[in-house]
Amino acid sequence: VCDIKGRSLGPLLKKNSPAHLNEYNTKFSKGIYTGEAVDAPEEVVTPPNGFKLLAINLGAKDPDIQDTIRYARSRNLTNKDFWYFKLGTCTRGKFRRRLIMPSFNEEGQLNYYVARTIDNSENGMKYLNAKVSKKNVIFNEINIDWKKELTIVEGPMDLTKCDSNTTCLLGSHFSEEYALFQKIIKNNTPVLLALDSDMGDKIQKYSKLLSSYGIQVKLLDLGRHADVGEMTKMEFLRAKNNAKLWRQNDRLYHLIGSIKSGSLL
Repeated sequence: VCDIKGRSLGPLLKKNSPAHLNEYNTKFSKGIYTGEAVDAPEEVVTPPNGFKLLAINLGAKDPDIQDTIRYARSRNLTNKDFWYFKLGTCTRGKFRRRLIMPSFNEEGQLNYYVARTIDNSENGMKYLNAKVSKKNVIFNEINIDWKKELTIVEGPMDLTKCDSNTTCLLGSHFSEEYALFQKIIKNNTPVLLALDSDMGDKIQKYSKLLSSYGIQVKLLDLGRHADVGEMTKMEFLRAKNNAKLWRQNDRLYHLIGSIKSGSLL
């Protein structure tokens, strides 16, 4: 009747009775969201053995370190990026010849890391990650201001092209069980989704889910790029400034656009 759709009464209360929203979330969410982040068991993460910070090893003679630095430069990463993201590598073991990006929680403790190979080889794994549950990790929460619009990208390397208030999904999955989702809802944080171009269906799904909790969602247009990682920092900022609000009709248009020609005949 009121043309407000969603999985809960949250959007309706936010619009007409915001003083009761927290009470509703606490008492009547049936376990989906209780007003507080779900307590997850603490998982201790330690840096890969022999981790070396690139920023203080720019003049190192080790050829593996220099090759890692050259790879980072090829992705247009600067010395400032080396310091900001605490990028590193290892000179021995399974993390040798990998660009390592660590993540820190809101208290500055290591909670995850991603290690990408710098070699173009079909053998071996492209990424090696910390062995903890991704749904309990908010990547580099230490940098996040929950009162400002939060950009969400897919992978850690996409972060290097964004502004500071950004985090990543560490993949393509996202739901109410994720610590990131719960923190967004708790703080009523507006979201800018800047996910890969091949995630069209999931972008609509996540937009609808966030909106059902009263979260403002914007969508970033990648243009000709497959992901944010292919953009320059200036291209990202321009696209962010032109991002459009997600509306319920957007999902309908997406579904219509996904229908293959002749499929209705």
